[in-house]
Amino acid sequence: MEEEIDLRIYIDILLKWWWLIALAALVVGAGAFVYTASQTPVYEATAGVVSLRSRVEISLGSGFESISEDDFLLSPQASAALLDRNQRRLNTLTGMVRSGSIARQVAGELREILDEEDAAPARLMEYVEGRLMSLNGGGASDTIEIVVTHPNPLIAAEIANAWARAFEVHVNAIYGETSSYSPFADISSQVVTAKSEYDQAQAVWVAFLNTEDRIAELQRQVAEDEAVIEKLRSGRQDSVAAVTDAQVSVQRRLLNTSVVAEVDANLKVFEKQRDELVRIFDRDYARMRRLNDLLLDANLMRTQLLAGESTGNDALVWLSFKAKVFDTVDSLPFDTLDITMASLETLLSATDPVTQVADLDALIVAMTGEVHRLEISLQTQAEALAARESYQFLDALTVEALDMEAAPSGAALAQFTGWQGLLPYADVLKAPLDQEIVTLETRVRGLKSEITDLQGRKDELRNNRDLAWNAYTNLLSKEQEIRIASSSAGSDVRFASPAVPPRKPVGPRKMTNTAIGLAVGLMGGVVGAFLFSYLGLESRPRDLWAQLTKKQTPASA
Repeated sequence: MEEEIDLRIYIDILLKWWWLIALAALVVGAGAFVYTASQTPVYEATAGVVSLRSRVEISLGSGFESISEDDFLLSPQASAALLDRNQRRLNTLTGMVRSGSIARQVAGELREILDEEDAAPARLMEYVEGRLMSLNGGGASDTIEIVVTHPNPLIAAEIANAWARAFEVHVNAIYGETSSYSPFADISSQVVTAKSEYDQAQAVWVAFLNTEDRIAELQRQVAEDEAVIEKLRSGRQDSVAAVTDAQVSVQRRLLNTSVVAEVDANLKVFEKQRDELVRIFDRDYARMRRLNDLLLDANLMRTQLLAGESTGNDALVWLSFKAKVFDTVDSLPFDTLDITMASLETLLSATDPVTQVADLDALIVAMTGEVHRLEISLQTQAEALAARESYQFLDALTVEALDMEAAPSGAALAQFTGWQGLLPYADVLKAPLDQEIVTLETRVRGLKSEITDLQGRKDELRNNRDLAWNAYTNLLSKEQEIRIASSSAGSDVRFASPAVPPRKPVGPRKMTNTAIGLAVGLMGGVVGAFLFSYLGLESRPRDLWAQLTKKQTPASA
């Protein structure tokens, strides 16, 4: 388990030795103040030199095109490369501030105000420093500061200004490029020629628009002809459709008055025979269902009689059942079954179950046979209907059975064999419309071809005019750039901000040095307090002095 550090021990040590810590801070701080006050004041003067211009590159391609540094900003990669190049260029210029040739030139220029020691170029270079001026936002500007530190503020300002002037001459002598514009000395004549070519192209363009630009007119004519062609096509379709509809109507009426009448007569016979077959099938099916219901009742009564279950009026039940059987089933052979409808007294007296069971058995056998016969008959009818054997009369509706040649309608149809009716009139109506449509389509194709030719010529003239204008504006811009570049006489930097004699020294910094001395003394006092406490010395000044003198006495002896 880790031991906790008790800070109270260290705080007690610092509180016991507070006078030692304060004494050390005061002694060291006072010493720093006295030393700084004894130093000679130093003044700082600053002169500014500005980088005047960026490089301008002029390239000749298909015409004249100017590429400036703003064009590079369109690409992030090019912008980063441009910024890096400018930064390296400014760093190079800043490094050229401390130059021996500049120092010799300044020493010769200021020989009257400099003493023998300061007039040495090596000594002057110690006073000078070059740096880039920082902007408020934190970035570097294009201004190079020439900072001169000297005990005399007037001499510091004079050195800074002389150094800035010599630096301007020195850099411009190295980077000057006045002769680089000599290949473009005839740029003015090229501007005049380009302006003449543009005026000529503009005149041809205006003449074409005034006399030959018929594109809009031809397009309107094409639109009108296409609208007429569309209407002619629509009218041709309508006329042919009208003739065809009339022909179909005539033939429909002829068919309705001949063949359809005979087919309708035969169809009525077919419908009657079909209804008769359906009626017979429905009748047999209903009778079979009724017999099945009676068989269920008969079997139920027989079971009750054999079981000896009697309700006291079995004779009335038996009589009612027989009445339903004889009323429903009229084709059973009851005359061979020895079953008769006796008088009510006889039936009521015939309560013998054996007799009733015998009668029921006879009825059940007869109804079962009838049901079986009906099932066979219905199955036969269903198979015949499914196989269309019962529809042999449909043959009367076929073309062969109708015998159209012998029928009255056949003679009427024979009269129209090869008759086209009204259809020839469709060709008569179509011929002039077709000819007019072909004529208009040929004219439309010719107009469109003429429009294409005129449009191509118009585009060519407009492009020539635009190219001449671009060439003229680019050359004019280059002429202005060259004029501006030539006016700078090849200057790359310019002495822009003269230095003035400073009013306040920049060093030595008494307060800063004193504060540093106090901090160092305070830290030394803390270290001494912990050291004395570790050695076991007393914290009171008198006791500490006594212990120190006692320990040193034998050594001195």
